[in-house]
Amino acid sequence: MSVAPVIHIGGWPGVGKMTIGRILAEALGGRLIHNHLMLDAARAIYARNTPESAAMREEVRHLIFDHARRLPKDVPIVLTDALADEPAALPLFQLTLDLANDRNAPLYLFVLDSSVEENQRRLRDPSRKGGAKLMDANVLASIRQTDTLFVPDEAVVLDVSKMAAQAAANEILTHLGKVDG
Repeated sequence: MSVAPVIHIGGWPGVGKMTIGRILAEALGGRLIHNHLMLDAARAIYARNTPESAAMREEVRHLIFDHARRLPKDVPIVLTDALADEPAALPLFQLTLDLANDRNAPLYLFVLDSSVEENQRRLRDPSRKGGAKLMDANVLASIRQTDTLFVPDEAVVLDVSKMAAQAAANEILTHLGKVDG
């Protein structure tokens, strides 16, 4: 049995990580573990940006990753995250590194980027309603002005400004060697 990859997709809120992750997970016959699984659970119980919310997100994240380790080794895992390039991102990203290492799986790192204008357009899409998804373009503008996107070493950065989700997923599949370029 060959070991399936762990694929990490980072990027700004609203850039298309979850949509592209869904397409990839389906194409590969894998599982999608998107960052909203943690956010939505904590937001259902606690107000945003409280210590209790942060603690619950951390507990849920560890629980999800513990169970992901138990998946059969031939099941690909697609992860999404929106991390700023700051010290707090490193322990969160370390869980991805540990997951791949514990599974002896190849790890593929991708970061999705886009123009501010396209990112704001996508952020306001009505399909994002519900859950913990950011939809306020002013908040996104502030984030993009004050934060730098976390780009792990060896990550492939894709500008998806002019790409539909399927085209971006195909680009990632090409990097994985799953489709001809």
